[in-house]
Amino acid sequence: MLLVKSFLKFSEIHGVGCFTAEDIKAGQIVWKMDPLLDVEFDEAYLNTCHPAIAEFMKTYAYGQNTGSKKTFILCGDHARHMNHSEDPNLVEAGDGNAYNLAIRDIKAGEELTCDYRAFDTEAIFKLKK
Repeated sequence: MLLVKSFLKFSEIHGVGCFTAEDIKAGQIVWKMDPLLDVEFDEAYLNTCHPAIAEFMKTYAYGQNTGSKKTFILCGDHARHMNHSEDPNLVEAGDGNAYNLAIRDIKAGEELTCDYRAFDTEAIFKLKK
């Protein structure tokens, strides 16, 4: 769940991006896992659901290894449109990457970016597209 005001618009990085509508201070928590909004599901679901749903999930959900099984998390807000950057302005933190912190001050209107490789087991496949 994004804890800052945000909006979607065209991104030079990849089509649609998530942008902040307010200034963010370095160290501020920008996103926090909220199980009522951010849905976690088992990898097995991708093998049983409709192909259109599976394709959507593979694009927007991120993979995690939790114990002996693989799960995916689908953000229920604009956060699902955060794009990858080699020089991101957000970093994953907390137990199990439970939240994102701003690495530096971020001005209103800037795109929020993260490094997929830091938290998404499927990053290699997404970055090839």
